[in-house]
Amino acid sequence: MVVRVVWSPTAKADLIDIYTTIGAENLKAADHYYEWIEDRAAQLVDQPRMGVRRPDIRPSARMLVAAPFLLLYETVPDTDSGPVDLVEIVRVVDGRRDLNRLF
Repeated sequence: MVVRVVWSPTAKADLIDIYTTIGAENLKAADHYYEWIEDRAAQLVDQPRMGVRRPDIRPSARMLVAAPFLLLYETVPDTDSGPVDLVEIVRVVDGRRDLNRLF
């Protein structure tokens, strides 16, 4: 079964904000980071549990590094074994931010 990866509206807005902020100074760098984040997200199709659990942020949260950014996501179902039907990327944030303040 193929795992579906979806982006929440907030995660999409985060990605656009990252791109426009970096792109205002360096379009090539913005393209690089955008592609890097997209590539990391695509890896979740084959390895949906590759991110570490972050219950300190949210009970079902997982985190995947796309340095210097973090993809925060959840799996459906939220289990550590068995098939995963869906991965929802809920936020894309700078890893230097206080993550607990986001939720």
